Amino acid sequence: MPEQSHPQPAGLAASPAGDELAVVRPERPTSSPPSLETYWASLPDDRRSDLRTVRQLLLRIWPELKEDMSLNMPTYHLNGAPFCALASQKHYMAIYILPYDLLDVFRLELLVYDRGRTCIRFKRLSPELVDLLDRMVKYIGTRFEESVHHGRQRNVHTYLRHGPTEVEQP
Repeated sequence: MPEQSHPQPAGLAASPAGDELAVVRPERPTSSPPSLETYWASLPDDRRSDLRTVRQLLLRIWPELKEDMSLNMPTYHLNGAPFCALASQKHYMAIYILPYDLLDVFRLELLVYDRGRTCIRFKRLSPELVDLLDRMVKYIGTRFEESVHHGRQRNVHTYLRHGPTEVEQP
């Protein structure tokens, strides 16, 4: 009886030897991140105003910050290392603090805010939040090099792009 060939399920392909199935991952289209000007122009007026207020606060406190789109959102580098990033998500805006271990000092004050490990989410920028961000940015910037994440190759960018990696040796 002749051998019948069966169609392979999508995403699977036979190995060259024909004895195993291998997962075939489609290539992701690569696109360059938008420019800072394009990003800011694409925001609704109210969000643009709130995020620009945070941006101005960052640059007023740390004028040496370098701004780029390395995380596909406005990202700020202090002394060449990622410091924080701003984003407008579907239902909120956020500031991502990349040396997030330094946020522990503010854990009680942050209880009233929606937050993740590295981010503080907000729908509107209140004077209380501006005051807290002012103190946080000053504190974290002065203690930046004390962070366990400072100077390590694996950072939020790597994690977001590639997922967790093996445990790193100090």
